[in-house]
Amino acid sequence: MSGSDSFRVPASTSNLGAGFDALSLALQRYLKISLQAGDKSEIAARGVSAELIPTTPDNLIVRVAASVAKQRDRELPAFRMTIDNEIPLARGMGSSAAAIIAGITCYELLTEDKLSEQEIFRYAFEFEPHPDNLAAALRGGLVAAAVAADGDVLIAKLTVPEGIRPIVVIPAFELSTEKARAVLPQSYSRKDAVYNIQRSALTIAALTTGDWAMLREAMRDRIHQPYRAPLIPGLEEILDLETPGLIAVALSGAGPTVLALAKPADAENVGRAIAGVFERHGVKASSHLVNIDNEGRVIV
Repeated sequence: MSGSDSFRVPASTSNLGAGFDALSLALQRYLKISLQAGDKSEIAARGVSAELIPTTPDNLIVRVAASVAKQRDRELPAFRMTIDNEIPLARGMGSSAAAIIAGITCYELLTEDKLSEQEIFRYAFEFEPHPDNLAAALRGGLVAAAVAADGDVLIAKLTVPEGIRPIVVIPAFELSTEKARAVLPQSYSRKDAVYNIQRSALTIAALTTGDWAMLREAMRDRIHQPYRAPLIPGLEEILDLETPGLIAVALSGAGPTVLALAKPADAENVGRAIAGVFERHGVKASSHLVNIDNEGRVIV
């Protein structure tokens, strides 16, 4: 590496209700990284949750880059990294996936060793073994992802037509993915599995054709949201909320953030209504209108 490089990786919201570990949507909130050659490695962080981002070798981005370098028998040169973050940590908006893709990108730029997409996923899976958020962070857009028998990741990147506006409502507490996964059962009934398979397929159909009337039912779930609801005050009420302009609502990833899809003219009011439910349950929350990111990782 000589001179400087910069890139960005989008946030993402996964599952979309029924599509557990399979569906994800990239959002226009970004992890932005600037790299410069230097005499010694230094990290600076600013933006959202900057105080929680390590500026030591424990930083996830640096750990991923170092891991890839070790496995490929490369040396990382000294660098100065500036992190400008827009993705809240531990809120179900793909912050870890964005950091992992960022770490692999740092390796590529620092060593000028470009990886194939399957190599990217192979290294990423050592830190996060689920393809949904990773695929959205890398590719952007609406993605359906699966892991094949040989370990390759299969991704279908899809387009959502205009006419719908995402809102994320972020409560003022963290929920780690590990804790949110720990409450899930080891097995499910055939009835619940079929319920989710049907709705996951409907979610893809509705989001790609603009048949918004199907989305409320399509994004209902029996695999993860009922088990995670006790960890998130107000979630049960939010999932059943009726308010003008609300098209569909789901837990964003492992939570505690909630994703709502609304008619654009009503989006702000929908966000306020969901935040109001959190607040009635004693939890402060902020609502944010966001757009879908269709570019994924962008290297400048």
